[in-house]
Amino acid sequence: MNKAIIIAEIGECFNGDFKKAKRLISVAKDSGCDMAKFQTLDYDNIRDDDPEKEWFRKIALNPEKIRYLIKYSREVGIPILFSPENIKTASWLLDFNLEDIKIPSSLITELDFINFVNLNFKRVFVSTGMASLKEVKQAVKRLSKVRNLYIMHCISEYPTGPLIRLRGLKALSHEDVRLNMMKMLMELFPQYKVGYSDHTCGIIAPLAAVAMGARVIEKHITLDRETPIKNYKNNKEYLGTDHVLSLEPGELREMVEQIREVEKILGEWKWKRSQGEKILREFQRKRFVVKRH
Repeated sequence: MNKAIIIAEIGECFNGDFKKAKRLISVAKDSGCDMAKFQTLDYDNIRDDDPEKEWFRKIALNPEKIRYLIKYSREVGIPILFSPENIKTASWLLDFNLEDIKIPSSLITELDFINFVNLNFKRVFVSTGMASLKEVKQAVKRLSKVRNLYIMHCISEYPTGPLIRLRGLKALSHEDVRLNMMKMLMELFPQYKVGYSDHTCGIIAPLAAVAMGARVIEKHITLDRETPIKNYKNNKEYLGTDHVLSLEPGELREMVEQIREVEKILGEWKWKRSQGEKILREFQRKRFVVKRH
């Protein structure tokens, strides 16, 4: 039975605190995830007019910090994955002999970057958020040398879905998840593995994706969704784009357990009757006498 790779996306949810980063890596491992993931963010190349420039600088990684995270993830026993922002930060990963990389949705049209990844990494996860099918096809074509390529359906809304009223309470609609787009990717690229990078609140979308055949699930995690983050522009606190849609440790563990149950329900890709059916087969077929006229 093929098990989906479950990636715990830590992203910005360690808030630049490496004690929290270590705790989140441990949470990912203890919850049964297959990989823990960070975004490098390039400290020197964040746009001056970016409203979150100072925040991104706080959580940006450099080679020394990347080394630290790799070392701790190896001590814990969980592989680590990074999303770089450009060729410079991707090169840092090669310096540490990392063979896996995640291409974020924002870089799927950056062809120089795609070509660099194609020549240097063995396992690649590529998100397709915001991309047209033409852009996805172009990127996939340029990743032809990659030994293990995972194409990930993604909706780049944080969180995904418009706010609606449900039984008098505010909730997010799942209509924008559009998992049939993931099925389209499976049909368009049968030679590759297809998965889902999730930005919804809760776990129903990842479970549905696995039931539909997703081979990889990426889900954001946090220690506390209510963790405040200072908005450096106006010195006020807010909850951050990642925290609000992330799973807390207990929820992450539940998602992993539910995904593994869904996989058991799906079973193997073979026509095979259960042992109980074999025992009952003869009895059930002879239970009623068929009178022939």
